[in-house]
This record gives sequence, structure tokens and C-alpha cells, in this order.
Amino acid sequence: MLSLRVWIITALIVLAAIGAYVVWATRARVNYTSRSLSAAPPATHTAANSATHPLHIDGCNDDFIVKTGELVEPRVVPGAPIEDFRRTYGKETHRDKSGITTWDPNPFTLSEGSLGPDRSSSFVALSVNQGHVVETLDGIELGIDSLGTVFRKMRDRGVETHERVIHGDGSWTLVISFYSTCARKYRSEYSRTFPATPEIDSLVTPHPPVPDPGKPAPPPGTPAKPLPWRSDFFLNKVVTQYTLVPSNGHDDSIEGSPSDHN
Repeated sequence: MLSLRVWIITALIVLAAIGAYVVWATRARVNYTSRSLSAAPPATHTAANSATHPLHIDGCNDDFIVKTGELVEPRVVPGAPIEDFRRTYGKETHRDKSGITTWDPNPFTLSEGSLGPDRSSSFVALSVNQGHVVETLDGIELGIDSLGTVFRKMRDRGVETHERVIHGDGSWTLVISFYSTCARKYRSEYSRTFPATPEIDSLVTPHPPVPDPGKPAPPPGTPAKPLPWRSDFFLNKVVTQYTLVPSNGHDDSIEGSPSDHN
């Protein structure tokens, strides 16, 4: 009798375990994809979904290897003929009196132009639209990566970066710049702008240094060394703006004032 009870209890335990596994195996799952709003529809075949192909961009040193569905920009470099932009992006959405031409594909807005009489000041600017993701030639994902992530990715690759803060017209802008992965003759600039408010002003404005009692005070009339703006406020903000410009021999933006973060 005891043996029969043991068999019954064992059978019930096994059935309960099988039922629990069936519930776990058939449970509803949530799948996340960071490119769902910008990439091509996912391929039905695993091999096709992981396929890669070379992306050639005239003016860059090497071709880029990109995955199926990746949206990598820009595909035309600064100073290229307007016909190259039109072949790549179609007819422009707008062209103003200064000669700046704009295209507005759904995931992003792209502008090209020149701020001077020669093409040495040409630029290509890209602004990602809300809810979309665009990867730049540097491997930065606009719309997902934070400004702090830009620093981290470039540090991991051994790329020297520079940062500047621009204060004007009632706003604060942080610009991170370095030589573009496209070619050393171009400079990449990543930026984000916020309105100037008393709270942001206090976060960006440098704190005066605490006097060191162990050091003699500077002579009266000695000009104070300008302190760098503090950029910590920007670092956890998602980067949405990108500009590619000719480097003209340097990888640091000349706009704004140098900044420093911890």
C-alpha cells in the first residue's frame, strides 16, 4: 500500500513539472529592436538577416561593412557636387537663399552647404527625427547613444576627442569633435543644444577655485585664468545632431569655449 502511494505522489510531481514547463515554454515574450522605426523590415531568414555588404562612399578612405537594414549616414561628403546629393537622396526638400540645401527623409533631416565663398567651409549636417535611429560612419547611433557614450566609444577605439561649450542666443550647446572615421581630412562633430535656464546655467557655469592655503596668493592685478565650462550636465543626454566638416588639419572645433568633465 505504501509503495502504491509513493508511485502516485511521484506521478503527480512529474505531471506538475511537465505542466510548469509547458506554461514557461508557451509564455508571451516581448522582443525589442532599437532599429524598428528606421531599419528595413526584418528578414525572415536568419542568414539573410545577418548578411553584410560593403558601403562605398566617395571621399572616404575605405568601404564600410554594414548589416542588412542598417541606416548609415551620411553617404555623401562635404564639398561634393550637388548632383551627388541628389542621386543619393533625391530632389531636395528646400534650398534657401544662402545656398543651404535640405532633404527630409522620414528618419532624419540632412543639410549641406558652405558658409564661405570656397568649399573649404562646406558641411553636411544630420538631425535625427524623434523615434528613429541613424548610425553615423563613426559607429555612433543618433537617437540612442548619449554624449557620454560618444566619449566612451571613441576612448575604447583610442580616438582623441575634444569638447567645447557654446553659450549664446539663450542656449547651451556641447560639441564633441574628432577626426572622422571616413577620412582624416574630415572632422566629425556631435552636439546637443538646450535652452539656457537658471538651473542649467548653474550646472554649466564653472565654480570658482577654492584658495589653497599652502600656496601664495597671486600678485594684485594678475588676470584670472579662465575656467572651462562644466559639461557633466550634457553627458547623459541622447545625441541627436551630427555634422561632418573638412578638418583643415585639425580635429577640434573652433567654436565655443573648451570644457572639461569628470
